[in-house]
Amino acid sequence: MKNKFNNRVFGAVLIRADIANYNADFTGSPRTLPNGIVYATDKALKYAIRNYLKHNGELIFYTTRYKKENMQPLDIDETYRELFGEYPKKTEVKKKKSEKEEAYFKRIKEEVDKFIRENEGFKIVANINNNYILRKEIDGYKSEIVIIGHSPNDRKREIILQNLLKALDIRLFGATFASSEGNLSIHGNAQISHGINIYGENNICSEDITSPFRNLNEKSEESQQTTIGNQTFLEEGHYLHNFTINPKNSEELIKLIDNQGYLTKEDIDKFKEAINRGVSYYDSASKIGVENEFSIFVTLKENEKIQLPLFTTLIKVGQKEDSFKRDLDLSELKSLLEEVENNIEKVEIYIDKTKLDCKDEIFEIPKVCVKSITSNKEIKKCQE
Repeated sequence: MKNKFNNRVFGAVLIRADIANYNADFTGSPRTLPNGIVYATDKALKYAIRNYLKHNGELIFYTTRYKKENMQPLDIDETYRELFGEYPKKTEVKKKKSEKEEAYFKRIKEEVDKFIRENEGFKIVANINNNYILRKEIDGYKSEIVIIGHSPNDRKREIILQNLLKALDIRLFGATFASSEGNLSIHGNAQISHGINIYGENNICSEDITSPFRNLNEKSEESQQTTIGNQTFLEEGHYLHNFTINPKNSEELIKLIDNQGYLTKEDIDKFKEAINRGVSYYDSASKIGVENEFSIFVTLKENEKIQLPLFTTLIKVGQKEDSFKRDLDLSELKSLLEEVENNIEKVEIYIDKTKLDCKDEIFEIPKVCVKSITSNKEIKKCQE
């Protein structure tokens, strides 16, 4: 398992919104805390990440799919079948009275051989305590699976879990899989917090808009007029989401399925790309003007046990006179990372220099590599 990712990571991502609505509530307004500070849910960022990964050809489970015949969204069982094929079928071979185990296990194998002869394309892929797992490949991730043995139901959940962990979003964020075939709870390796606007202002604006179509309600006084609506947006905001990565979160489940579905280094690279570009990539009428502007990944050495605080109070964004750019202050975060330098393997910073200005102290952070968030090119030679 040389490709397995074993390190813990602490990080944050900064999302800028200019005359835009990054994450609306059900009234269409930017979400606000009771004290008036604008925020976004973790789901808003996860949606952008999933959308980016899906459009780059990755298998994503938690995304809306539709039936071709009526355009209704698929339910969770239909989604599983769409991606992986039917749920595993079970055939229990019951032990006869006074039958010796050796004869019983031989009879199970005979049933398996008979099934393979009568059903073309099936192969034995595993034999776990005389429960034979037979697979017939269909296409893509789809396959037909049959379990024949003395307790086939014991193996069914393991196969479902193996299939679910083929999806990158489940390897990253976990899942609560409540289906007709039973429930599975998978602890996500990557956890993302709500995003708080760390900019000093929370100015929410609203404007009227008109539709080219008249009101469909003939009883309405406005039935002969075009309809009027409104849209709401934030004048300017800088949402800070914290995130952590801990591969041990799913370790116990992974062990139950012979270490299949663990988090890989390639998974982390894809996560970095998606969290750095996913929000900018996702355009809509309300999201235009919402962009990725900064992120930081602090990777600890393997087996390090230290716990870093959230970076919310350690990263500051302030106004810059007569400029569209904003000042990024990482001085408090730099002090923290200097304290734990011996526990850190590397620090990666991605920044949009067209939106943020920062002091040269950013390059003095221990073991840092600073890159452009848009091009991924080094802004200054990375420390070894």
